[in-house]
Amino acid sequence: MGKEVQQQQVAVNLLSEGTEIVGDLTAVNDIRFDGIIKGKIETKGRLVIGPSAKVEGEVTSPSVDILGALQGKVISSGTVSLRSKAVVTGTIKAAYIVIESGAVFNGECCIQREVNQK
Repeated sequence: MGKEVQQQQVAVNLLSEGTEIVGDLTAVNDIRFDGIIKGKIETKGRLVIGPSAKVEGEVTSPSVDILGALQGKVISSGTVSLRSKAVVTGTIKAAYIVIESGAVFNGECCIQREVNQK
């Protein structure tokens, strides 16, 4: 008898440009967000805030890539990356932070290797 191979599929939630949310967004899997949100985004997966995205609120994720605009608070147990076109105003609390040349960051940053995701 042969072994059964189980494939684990990773679902990605894609919210494209033109999407507007007023309220909270919660997911277990990865999220790519390219719209506008006023509220909280929380995921146990990776979060990508696309180049056309505008986020106003709190973001919680183990890995955050910001290519667009964010005003608020970012909490991550892993890496927060501000890509070259990112504009971030607020507070970042993460284990690691990467800021590419050209990114704009106005606010406070706290590096903690063990961040509580609350």
